[in-house]
Amino acid sequence: MSKLKKQSFLKGALILAVANLVVKGIGALFKIPLVRFILESDGIAVYNAAYTIYNVLFMVATAGLPVAISKMISESIATENFAEARKIFKIARNLLVTVGLTGTLILFFGANFFADAIDMPSAAPAMMALSPALFFVAVMSVYRGTFQGMSNMVPTAVSEFIEAMGKLVIGLMLAYFMLPMGKDSAATGAILGVSTGACLGALFLLLSYIGIRKELKNKATESKGNVNSSKAILIKLLKLAVPITIGSAVFTLASLIDLAMISNQLAALGFDEATRKSMYGYYSGYAVTMFNLPPTIITALSISIMPAITSAIVAKKRTLARTTTETAVRITLLFALPCAVGMSVLSAPILQFAFDDINAAGMLSVLSYGIIFVSLVMVTNAIIQALGKVWMPVINMLIGGAVKVIVNFILVGNIDININGAPYGTVLCYVTTALLNLIVIHKSMKPNYTLSFILKTAISSAVMGVLAYFVFDTTYQLLGNTISLILSIGVGVISYLVMLIILRALKKEDVEAMPGSKIIMRLMGRFL
Repeated sequence: MSKLKKQSFLKGALILAVANLVVKGIGALFKIPLVRFILESDGIAVYNAAYTIYNVLFMVATAGLPVAISKMISESIATENFAEARKIFKIARNLLVTVGLTGTLILFFGANFFADAIDMPSAAPAMMALSPALFFVAVMSVYRGTFQGMSNMVPTAVSEFIEAMGKLVIGLMLAYFMLPMGKDSAATGAILGVSTGACLGALFLLLSYIGIRKELKNKATESKGNVNSSKAILIKLLKLAVPITIGSAVFTLASLIDLAMISNQLAALGFDEATRKSMYGYYSGYAVTMFNLPPTIITALSISIMPAITSAIVAKKRTLARTTTETAVRITLLFALPCAVGMSVLSAPILQFAFDDINAAGMLSVLSYGIIFVSLVMVTNAIIQALGKVWMPVINMLIGGAVKVIVNFILVGNIDININGAPYGTVLCYVTTALLNLIVIHKSMKPNYTLSFILKTAISSAVMGVLAYFVFDTTYQLLGNTISLILSIGVGVISYLVMLIILRALKKEDVEAMPGSKIIMRLMGRFL
């Protein structure tokens, strides 16, 4: 039996979605107690400041190359050129190991410089502790890109779980034991858990590849087509990776600019350093942490869609590429719309449950609507890249990033708005980028999303939001925050599904394409 397992587009997406859901659950078990019981708003500011600098180097080192590897390997496998697929892997591995090691050295030895640049010297030790993660993540990227290019999402899913568990266990343990040394030291301990988890994930992927290496080598001997030279493969790899990396780094760099802008603008408004640190901690550690949870599930869809559309285009199946695009966007909206509405109307009880602190509720309520558009950006970026228009997402995200900076400059600099203006900049940034991406896709593929589907999903989400808020508001005094929140979420989920069925928003072909579709069709077939 072949070890080179392959899943359909939606099955691969489901595998990664489930994995991301589990990983995010583990992440919540890590981040929520870390913030609530150990670091609090000022400690999490140090943690997030270190992560912001790390993410800049992380994006440069790994953002574009895994996507490029996935695209090139899927193209080679689609034409049964296994020899070239194997060669692509070897070249990418050497490149990413070099890039990852370079990034680690830059972050470790440049930690003091970066910490001083953002006016937070106490974050330097945390940056040093985080530096090894760059190397291990780079190693993971080459193996994940390879398996994804073969439409096998299982190794990626398992490695993400291992990475998250390492962070949870080691990170919380070290943060707790280092807390007597101060919150800055506790933040450094938590960061060490991140590096440890990345190391364990990389080790698993290495072992997984060893398991299929022999079969891949045998297939290479039966390969069809000519194999390009190492130079040609490297040039193509970089041509694909560089624009994707730039595009991915735009928002990370915007976050870095955001950090500097917010700090400087709040200082200009007269807030002292301790207050600025606390305000940024509430925004980045509380509101942004919850905002980031739902879109990570969509990451699975964006990763899985790249090889699916690429293979369809290589095989000259334009209709399949278009229908895959339509399905991906529909599923994105089916998930993102209710998440955005639900998190917005329940922002205060969610923060009360997670952090026992609702100071960021107003920011989260606004920021939540960005979930719709950041999810669309993630999926549409992957679609556009699969179409070969690798520079278009870069241009669109640069425009969105400019909108973010301008809005933040105007709103955060207003004494009456201050930090509460930051969520508006983020939401408008993603709105701009998503709309521009959808225009590009429409011109290239003419997909049909149908206005009726969007309206039905929006109506279902609105009804869900009203009922969820009503249930919480009427039961809070009697049952308390936690029970009322769980009850309102349950009512919201059920009401959303019922409304989708009543309005016939679900498409039969979408359900039939999903794993376990026979069971779902048996239960819901008459409603579709």
